[in-house]
Amino acid sequence: MNVLLSAYACNPRHGGESGNGFHWAWEHAQQGHQVWCLVSTFEREDLDSYLAEHAHDPVAQRLHVVYVSVAAWVLFLYRWQFGVYLHYLVWQHQALRQARLLEREVNFDLVHHATYGSLQMGSELWRLGKPLIFGPVGGGQRAPKAFRRYMPGWFKTETMRDAIGWLLMTLSPNARQTLRHAALVLAGNRETADLARRLGARRVELFLDTGLPESFYGRQYAERAAGPELRLLWLARLYPRKALPLVLEALAQVAPGVRFHLTVIGDGPLGPLVPGWIAKYGLTDRVTWRGEVPWPLIQGEMLAHDVFLFGSLRDSFASQFLEAMACGLPIITLNHQGARDFIPDSAAIKVPVTTPEATSAALARAVEQLAAAPRRRAAMGRAAYEYALTQTWPARAARFRALLGPLALRQPLTAPVALPTPAAPAQPAVLAAG
Repeated sequence: MNVLLSAYACNPRHGGESGNGFHWAWEHAQQGHQVWCLVSTFEREDLDSYLAEHAHDPVAQRLHVVYVSVAAWVLFLYRWQFGVYLHYLVWQHQALRQARLLEREVNFDLVHHATYGSLQMGSELWRLGKPLIFGPVGGGQRAPKAFRRYMPGWFKTETMRDAIGWLLMTLSPNARQTLRHAALVLAGNRETADLARRLGARRVELFLDTGLPESFYGRQYAERAAGPELRLLWLARLYPRKALPLVLEALAQVAPGVRFHLTVIGDGPLGPLVPGWIAKYGLTDRVTWRGEVPWPLIQGEMLAHDVFLFGSLRDSFASQFLEAMACGLPIITLNHQGARDFIPDSAAIKVPVTTPEATSAALARAVEQLAAAPRRRAAMGRAAYEYALTQTWPARAARFRALLGPLALRQPLTAPVALPTPAAPAQPAVLAAG
C-alpha cells in the first residue's frame, strides 16, 4: 500500500513531537508499505544522517522523505511567536502542492497527518480526497484560569493561544473541513475528542499521542531499594504551562519530618527564574536544578529516582509521563486532560484541579503518602511499567491498524507491498520540494 504521511516535525534522534513524526513514518514502512513522508527542513541533518546509517535496512528503503520548504521571508518571521503559526500554515499549503504532484505518479491509498498534532491547525491534505487519518491531535485542553499565578506571561502564552485558536476555527475553514472529511480522528484527550465532535468529526477515537521505542524499556520491572529520603523528579522544558512553581509551592507544604529531594531537569525560556523560585519557597537545600539533559540520558535519570512529580496545567498528555512509567516510576500529577485519560489509577496519585490552595495542598499530601509507603510505591511503579509496555511503537501501530478495519482501502493495511530486489542496497529516497 502507498501511504502519504504529513510529519512537519520528524526527527529520529529526539523525543516528543519530532520523535512521534519519525516513528509513525518508520512503523508504516515496517509493515511493508511504501511511505512518502512530507517533512519540514528544520531537522534535515538528523534525519538524513539517520537514514544514511540505515541505508541497508529494507524499512529505510521503503521510506521516501520529501522536504518541503517555505519562502525565506516566512522563515525569517519564525523567530517570533506569530511567525511559528505562519510558518506552519504556509508549510501545509506547500505540502499540499507537493502531495498533488506525487499523487499523479503514486496514487496513495491512505493519508495520515501525524505532526503537528494540532486540532486547530488542521491539515490541508483533506483536499486530496483520499482516506485521511488525522492525529493523534490535541488542542481542546486549556489551562485553568484560576491557576494563572503559576504561569508567568499568561496573556502571551494562554490568552493569545486561545485567541489564535478561535480565529483559526472561526475564520479559516481548514480545521473544520479537516475534521469533517477525515475518515478517523485520533484525539489525545477527552477535551479534544469532544471539541472534534462538536466541529463535525464523523468518527473520533481516544488515542495516546506519544509512544516509546522498545529499546527504551528495560527487560523487566526495575526494583528500587527504599532510601533515607524520597527522590522526586520533575522533567520538562521550562515553559509557563508546565507550572513548576505549583510543584515548588506544594513541596514547601510537605510536613517537616518528611525527607525528600527534588531534581528538576529541563531548560527553556523560564530558566533564569528557577533559582529565584527555589529560594522563594525555601527549598534551596531540597531542590536541585540540573538544567537540560540529553534525551538518551533521560532513562538513567529516571531509574535513579523514586517518584515522578509533574503538574503541567496544559498538556495533551506529556511524553515524560510515558518515559517515567517505562522506567517503573509511580506518578504524582493533576487529574485532568491526558493524564486523567491515560495514566492508570493504579500507577498514580492524580490530584483534583479545584483551587490553587487545595490542589497544591493535595500534591503535598501525596508526597507525604508515598514517602511513608515504599511498598505502595513499588506496586504503583510495577503498574506503570506494565501499562507502558502497551504503548511501544509496534503496539501503537497494531492498534492503529485495528482502527482502520472498517475503512474501504484498496489493500488491507497488513498486506506488505511486493518490492523488486535491487542488485545493490538502495539509498533511502530523499527529495526536496520548494
